[in-house]
Amino acid sequence: CEPGPAVVAAKDAEGRAETEVAAKAEAEAKLLQPDKNKPLASYKLLDDDSSDSIFLYQAASNMPPDFEKLAGMYSKEYRETSDSFRKQELLAALKPQMQQKIADAQASPYAYIQLDYNNNLEAYDFERKGFPVFSFGENTQKETLGPYGSSATLNWINKHQVAFAPVADEAAAREIEGMRTKQQYNNPPRLKVYFLAQSADLNSTEINAHVTRVQIVDKSGRVLAEYGPDGSVAIRAEDDFCQHDPVACAISG
Repeated sequence: CEPGPAVVAAKDAEGRAETEVAAKAEAEAKLLQPDKNKPLASYKLLDDDSSDSIFLYQAASNMPPDFEKLAGMYSKEYRETSDSFRKQELLAALKPQMQQKIADAQASPYAYIQLDYNNNLEAYDFERKGFPVFSFGENTQKETLGPYGSSATLNWINKHQVAFAPVADEAAAREIEGMRTKQQYNNPPRLKVYFLAQSADLNSTEINAHVTRVQIVDKSGRVLAEYGPDGSVAIRAEDDFCQHDPVACAISG
């Protein structure tokens, strides 16, 4: 007895999915992998007033730079002037600067940002001894840097690996929980997120950022806890997006 059309279609779909996962995993294997010995002090800060994210994107994309487009994102004067002669003068002056910034980002595509949201962490989980991280949750939006049109967006490709912050030390956990609740609006737990710009979405200005380290800090910058995607904390089934999106999981590693 031959299988019916529904069974054949299901097997075909399963085969295509497996092929797609394998192809994505092969592509991921060719990507630059994080250097575990990279000192955190050598990571470059990307803040909201910085245009460095566009050069990090350019470096991660491995595409020939469009200097006119980059100049429009990098320089307010270039962006706002309508004098074509002035634009040419500015472009000539800006090009060496932009080339250097791209070269720097290619040499070290590592950066960090600070998330100052008052809801970075959820309530302490006594069973797992740590904090679920809302900022890396399944439904959290991608992180946009700087002014619209002159910056890049970060896509946390391995956020499932850092969506839980282990804090076994009770004194540190109590302090963080107090900041999360009683000090929610004047001193919430902030997150310093260190990452590798692993690749780029060529259809947007989106950087595929592989998180390498996360620090929980207070408003003074004091580190209260630190962790990374080392697999020491088991991912719960309900938090594991690999079960629902194996292709994305293959990309993130």
